[in-house]
Amino acid sequence: MNITLLLRSPGTGHSIESLVAGIGQELAREPADTVRVVTMPHVSRGIRSVWQNLRFVARLTRTSPADVYHITGDVHYLALVLPPSRTVLTIHDAITLHQNRRRPVRWLVFWLLWFYWPMRRAAVVTTVSDKTRQELRRYVGRRADAVVVVPNAPDPIFQYSPRPFRSDYPVLLQLGTAPHKNLPRLIDALTGLRCRLVLVGPLSPQLTEQLDRCRIDYESYADLSQAAIFQLYTNCDLVTFVSVYEGFGMPILEANAVGRVVITANRQPMRTVAADAALLVDPTDVAAIRAGIVRLMADETCRSERIAAGLQNANRYSTAQMARDYRAVYTSIGSGNYR
Repeated sequence: MNITLLLRSPGTGHSIESLVAGIGQELAREPADTVRVVTMPHVSRGIRSVWQNLRFVARLTRTSPADVYHITGDVHYLALVLPPSRTVLTIHDAITLHQNRRRPVRWLVFWLLWFYWPMRRAAVVTTVSDKTRQELRRYVGRRADAVVVVPNAPDPIFQYSPRPFRSDYPVLLQLGTAPHKNLPRLIDALTGLRCRLVLVGPLSPQLTEQLDRCRIDYESYADLSQAAIFQLYTNCDLVTFVSVYEGFGMPILEANAVGRVVITANRQPMRTVAADAALLVDPTDVAAIRAGIVRLMADETCRSERIAAGLQNANRYSTAQMARDYRAVYTSIGSGNYR
């Protein structure tokens, strides 16, 4: 089987990229399969870049045809120029609709180009959590009933790496700085606590001002490799992930795999992904976030129990299983079981 994995342009993030790398490596273990990863030439920032990516993929289907085209996330609109019977579309979340719900014109553009039309054209639509599948059901309707849930898995680079907890001055790691990552409340919750906050992601002037005003001891990084991110996990004591919205919640599993205690939001899908391997708090309550962090700093038993549960939780998600699930989807397309 000739499989083409279509990946968004570099510079958009790292989570989907790491997933695609894991899927590609696992699929390539099957000698009968040929796996090719094709990266889009343009970041999807406006009609012009979207049109350029569509032309690029349309030309690709003519010059290098494949048995299966898998849109691995973000660039959903590529389904508009791909052969419907051979297209798999993975939708990680519906955050563009969530964020633009008060901007009707922009919301409609995203609804049509990123969700409604692509979902109608693809042979199979997959998503990474039941929470996202339910959102698609609400936004797109009955077409979402056939969506296949294939959970994400942490990159195998994230291996168990124990270290003593620095209770006198712990290092907290925060992956992501976008608005839904809930940084303003996290910063308020940390005000006055003896700790260092390590941030991964670009900082807006507003966040920088708040960090300085609240006298947070922090350092920030952007555009890191997976190896560099793993190093930050090994150097930290606690992972914070109190997002108000997620499609899955990969940092939970990454922290679990490395052996770091994690605090996350008592919301779906984080609640399902974390199971009993994280401390759950209300992400809209600054006092609750602070109390949770203070508890994890002070309570060794609480930390140890969740770290142990986290190692078991991480083992339930593997790139091998994820690749097997996708291979089953590809095979079903080839046999004509879809559409």
